[in-house]
Amino acid sequence: MRPAAFALCVALLCPAAVAGQPADRPREIRFSGPSAVKALCACLLDEGKSAEAQGRLDFNAEVEFGAGGSTDATARIWMGSAYSIGRINFDGHSTINDSTLRRVMTIYERDRLDVRQLRRSLTRINGIGVFEPLALADVGVVRRSDGATVDLTIPLRGRKRRWWSVSGPIFPGIGSLQASVATRLPPWGRGIFEATTYAVSLNVFGFAKPFLALERPLVPGQELLSGFSISPALSAKEMAMHYGRTHVAHGVGALLDYEVDDPLAVPITFEGQVKDEPLVCVPAKPRLWWLRRGAATAINIALPALIP
Repeated sequence: MRPAAFALCVALLCPAAVAGQPADRPREIRFSGPSAVKALCACLLDEGKSAEAQGRLDFNAEVEFGAGGSTDATARIWMGSAYSIGRINFDGHSTINDSTLRRVMTIYERDRLDVRQLRRSLTRINGIGVFEPLALADVGVVRRSDGATVDLTIPLRGRKRRWWSVSGPIFPGIGSLQASVATRLPPWGRGIFEATTYAVSLNVFGFAKPFLALERPLVPGQELLSGFSISPALSAKEMAMHYGRTHVAHGVGALLDYEVDDPLAVPITFEGQVKDEPLVCVPAKPRLWWLRRGAATAINIALPALIP
């Protein structure tokens, strides 16, 4: 079998083979030929994604290279046990209802612990704009004694309630000078009436008269009931245009967005000795990633000029 065909075969067979492997025993996969390292990394990255989707927190791997400078390699993979979610706790906040936060999440109690969905949920919480940015490393994970369930604790730190912004036209003739001073409302109410998801702002466009506006930025999980601005200085048509453009921009941004996987560092053993430098497998970028990134950046730049 030619090396390229062997690499493709390994990449296709690797995930299916691991699915039936006992959780406490490593599985060995051998790679050979000029494309051995490429096939090895492709397999390990696929296994890492599979482990994240299945809630296998103890996924681990190591690589042993052949002697005499050979590119032949043997990968040993430990998948570990799969976990489900017992409880999801939100800690350190008092400004927003738990029900609102749970609607933001895309992973729920009693679900399988899909790490990729947990990461997406944290991104959506960050999108509310009420808390300091969260990362996956901030989440506390406590394993229960049954060996199959974990409790998650998501720590939340509130942002400052007041902020200001100033922006100008990006291109000549498009948009105008804009300035605003805003503050979030105090905690009160539930659902669409949850005051802390609203902001009151004093806005100036160009040299026009300043005006007040009550705004509810787009809230994940309540998209249709958010993303609007109400002001006596805006006509019904202008407020409807603001709502429509906000949601169009959000939808287009979601289509253009893509998840960037982290590189995977795997320990290397050569002739029985552990090397200081690990093998780093870098995920391939999605097709046309540069076009999607450029389009998303252009939308973010043009958005202030498009929304009145």
